Amino acid sequence: FFFCRLNSQPRQSAMLSLALSPLSLSGLAPRSAVSSSRVAAPQMVQSKSMPMMEAPEHLQGMVGNVDFDPLGLSSPNNIKWMREAELKHGRMSMLAITGVMVQSAGIHLPGNADISFANADWAMAPTTLPPAAWGQVLFFIGLAEGQTSAGLFDLWLGNTEKREPGNLGWGTQFLSKDKKAADKMRLKELKNGRLAMLAIMGVAFNHVIPGALPGCMYN
Repeated sequence: FFFCRLNSQPRQSAMLSLALSPLSLSGLAPRSAVSSSRVAAPQMVQSKSMPMMEAPEHLQGMVGNVDFDPLGLSSPNNIKWMREAELKHGRMSMLAITGVMVQSAGIHLPGNADISFANADWAMAPTTLPPAAWGQVLFFIGLAEGQTSAGLFDLWLGNTEKREPGNLGWGTQFLSKDKKAADKMRLKELKNGRLAMLAIMGVAFNHVIPGALPGCMYN
């Protein structure tokens, strides 16, 4: 019995060393071999306007992009529709703030016996128009929207085959044939439109809440 115990101890030691050999070999493996097996995690692309957030991938390459979409309202499908809406709101705001400045300066159409444009209050002037004048305004708006509606709803699905966002077919002949120069002009329109949206919103708030916009000369 004692002889059997002596013989079993070397056998167990050999089996234990054999079982632990992969661990010992892994410890002796070169550090480069171990590190090469690890895959580096992709780094987050920071937003230009909000560095604490990730830059939306579907905004990359767009004119005027500053990676600003904190609420995640845009998507790869509807981003063309969003650009169309931004351009339209910007253009209307540019017309609106220009109208406020012109109307407040006392520059207006001569009018006639039925219609007077003498009211310099930009907020109350529309209420002085008769129903016939409002009918003409609404008819013109409907005509313009109808003429430029081709391919509009396709933009919601990201399809730009029928039209590019904001392209109404007016003034495109003034754009440069060079893409870089043309994009520069598109960027100017976007920036002016964004500024006009802030301006008309500030003037409107100042009218409803006097003094809301300190230094504003349009009430």
